[in-house]
Parts: sequence; C-alpha cells; structure tokens
Amino acid sequence: MPPLNAATAFEACARLGSTVAAAAELGVTHGAVSKQVALLESWLEVPLFDRGGVRLVPTEAGARYAAALGRALDEVDAATREAAGAAPGAAEVVRVGTTASFAALWLLPRLPAFRAQQPGIEVWVSESKAPAEVGKGGVDLALRMGRGPWPGVRAEALFSDHLVPLCAPALAGRLRSPRDLSRHTLLHDEDPRAGWSVWLEAAGLGNPAWSARGPRLPDSALLLQVAADGQGVALARRKLAAGWVESGRLVQPFGPAVPLGPAYWLVLPARGTPIGRAAQAFAAWIRSEARRESR
Repeated sequence: MPPLNAATAFEACARLGSTVAAAAELGVTHGAVSKQVALLESWLEVPLFDRGGVRLVPTEAGARYAAALGRALDEVDAATREAAGAAPGAAEVVRVGTTASFAALWLLPRLPAFRAQQPGIEVWVSESKAPAEVGKGGVDLALRMGRGPWPGVRAEALFSDHLVPLCAPALAGRLRSPRDLSRHTLLHDEDPRAGWSVWLEAAGLGNPAWSARGPRLPDSALLLQVAADGQGVALARRKLAAGWVESGRLVQPFGPAVPLGPAYWLVLPARGTPIGRAAQAFAAWIRSEARRESR
C-alpha cells in the first residue's frame, strides 16, 4: 500500500490543479501537500505531474492513478459512513452561509449543476453576514462579498467584479452621458464599496452633491428589481446582474466599468478544523465555477 496521506494529497492536487487549493480542502499547508506529493512520487519512482506551467497538470500515468484513487477514496468514505451508522445511500448535507443577494443572483441558479454532479449531497443555504460563524456549528463554509480576509477563518479569493450603471431599456434611451444622471433617480444599496461617488469619480464628474440622493435598498437583488421596474439607475456588480442583462430587463447605458478587485470569497474554517466530505466536494465545485467565471 502507498502512504495514504500522500495518496490523498496527490488525488486532491490532481483534481483541483494546485497545491494551494488541495491544502485548503485538506486543512493543511500547501508546503505539507507538496512534501506528500514528492513522497508519493519517490515511493512510486514515477513522476506524477508535468511541472512546466503555473497549474499542476498530471502526467498520463498520474491522471490514471488520480482517477483510480478518487474512486477508491469515495468507496472508503461510503464504507466508513455505513460502518458509523449512516444508512447506505443516505444524503450528506453541506450548510452554506451567504447573503441573500449573492444566493439569489449567483449561487441558486448554479445549484442544479452541483446536484447533477453530486446527487448524494444536499445543500442547505442560510443567510449569514458573519464569516466568523464558519465551522462553529452554524455553517460548514460561507460565500462572501466584500474585502477579505477575515480573522479566525481561511478565505480564498474566488473572482473579481466591476461596478456598472444599469437601468430599464426605456430609461436608457434618455441617458446620453454620465452627466445626464443628475436629472434622474439614483438607486443605492448598502454596500459601502458600491457607492455612486466611487463610480462618478471614475467617470470624471468628481463627487457632486446629487450623488447621495435617491432611495436605499438593503441588497443587490432588490436594487436590480427596482431598476428593472424603471424607478431609477442602479450602480450594480456586473457579474451579479448578468442574468438581468442577458434577459434584456436591464441595460448598461454607458461606461466606465469600475474594477472592484477581489470581490467574492470562499470562507472555510480555521486550519485544523475538520471539514466533512460534503463540504470538501462543495468547495471544490465552487472553485471550478469561480475559474469559469474568471475566464
């Protein structure tokens, strides 16, 4: 038998594409993962990765070995749960904490893909704005918007976003340039990073007094709904609003698109805290979705 910790570390690296992602899933340092992979290669006397690029790419032999290990680890996991008293085939649960707007606009439309990939795992989504709750009985992991990292937890930046003005198509016809916003209702949400003053400064208009007027909404989902109803111009996160724009209910009358930098985060328990198999699978899926979003 190979050293099992090394085999587990290698399987995670091959599946996730990096020692950093594998370390986050396994709850160890990426240096420890690298040492385990090197130990396995030494034990096998076979290279398992082509190390020419940034991303770890398994060799042909490594890819076959990783696939076999993945199947074996799944069988061990199922056997362990059955021996511990779980009914064979019983669904596992991963508890995910996030904001209502991120859940409604980004996560929930993608969950059918996760259920198709992992039919034995149920996802329970709850509204939470406190990253420190992760791993303490409330939620297994969290998806956050804002500025990370946060103390007491591990935070992985998933993807970035941009602020753009959006409005109903009928209203867009009356907006020729950013200066025209002074004659229309501005819609605001509670995100301090998404204030109109930030966008107007980037548009070359400074910080006019009229930038603060207009109604406030508690989250991005309501902000987009009110904008689609024709009640004003919203300053929105472009990736969260993608579905509304693709449907034609909202349009962007003009630029610029102001970068937010790392805007969305996967939050995991502090190092040393065990992470269940369901949470590991969900975290790996979220990372793959984030890579797709970043293309």
